[in-house]
Amino acid sequence: MSAVAAHSRATNRLTAGHFRPICNPNLEIRDEPGKGRGVFARAAIAAGTLIEAAPVIVVPAAECALLDRTILHDYYFRWDGEPGGEPRGALALGLTSLCNHSRRPRARVRCNHVQDTLDLVALTAIAPGDEITIDYNCRLWFAAQD
Repeated sequence: MSAVAAHSRATNRLTAGHFRPICNPNLEIRDEPGKGRGVFARAAIAAGTLIEAAPVIVVPAAECALLDRTILHDYYFRWDGEPGGEPRGALALGLTSLCNHSRRPRARVRCNHVQDTLDLVALTAIAPGDEITIDYNCRLWFAAQD
């Protein structure tokens, strides 16, 4: 990648403290039999790569119980919590919420409180066609397939 292209890419992601989401042509959504929709790599992704920085809607702790009674229960993440208190939730506005669970995940989700994003980071090298999976790190409400 040329220096100009690298600068342009960096400028498109973060300028003057403002996050600018970018469309990622290296990812696609596909139906996975027995699992539903999932996120798949269209190109190789190296371990440690930031796959997506999904902006979030932070959900107050008191409202998470309401989400638990809706379909959104399956798609939101734990954001933070006061010591001894209930954690707030985060609904990712990107592909991260569509990542399926695996006991051997290819990626992890990291809370980025500075940018208010959920960062999807590759744990291992991901080949084209591989599903990008995460460990939900909670009691599962379904039977895990792997």
